[in-house]
Amino acid sequence: MPEKIFTIPINEAMDKHEGCPLCSLRAKLEADNLKYSLGAAMMEPDVRIEMNRLGFCSKHFDDMFSAKNKLALALILESHLDEVGALFPAPDPEPGRKKKKPAKGADEADSVSELAESCFICSRIKGTARRYYSNFVYLWDKDPAFRVKLAGQPFICVTDAAGILRAGKAELKPSSYAELKDALNVLVGSYIASIRADVTKYCQSFDYRNADKPLGEEKNAVEKAIKFLR
Repeated sequence: MPEKIFTIPINEAMDKHEGCPLCSLRAKLEADNLKYSLGAAMMEPDVRIEMNRLGFCSKHFDDMFSAKNKLALALILESHLDEVGALFPAPDPEPGRKKKKPAKGADEADSVSELAESCFICSRIKGTARRYYSNFVYLWDKDPAFRVKLAGQPFICVTDAAGILRAGKAELKPSSYAELKDALNVLVGSYIASIRADVTKYCQSFDYRNADKPLGEEKNAVEKAIKFLR
């Protein structure tokens, strides 16, 4: 079977059997984009324009602040603040002067809301994640060994299960899509039952009648449930 560009990392992530394989790919993608934003992107004018336009979400601003390149972050902020400042023009000191008319249909509320909700890194991650889902579906459809590999995964998180199903619905024949849904139902459904039982045991451990009973794997139930549900 010929490899498409993203099938190799998908297969490598699936071979590790460490949690949700697509989450591990996203974590690497996020780390690479943080490094890129504070490094090579600084020297690419077209990318800088895009960074200024989109800005960054609070999480990725925090991640960049925690990195060791404060100068790069300051340079990003310098030009991004100019972009934000253009959305908040100071009152005209000469009220009678003829002002430039805004573009038809333009509204500050829309522009500011769009900026507040956008993020350069998130947009890059989402774009690549969509291609991961498409390649995941391609592997499912073309490689019988991949179906076996999927069945042996610890779990697929809710976010990635949704992305896989969206891609499958758009790209697969109805019969193959139905098979994909069934496979995910078995994998995800069995994991839900397992983590639900562990969460219940964790809750019951707070009952005074269970005070002397040591917790096993269920002591990590809350963390595991959040990782699955995110």
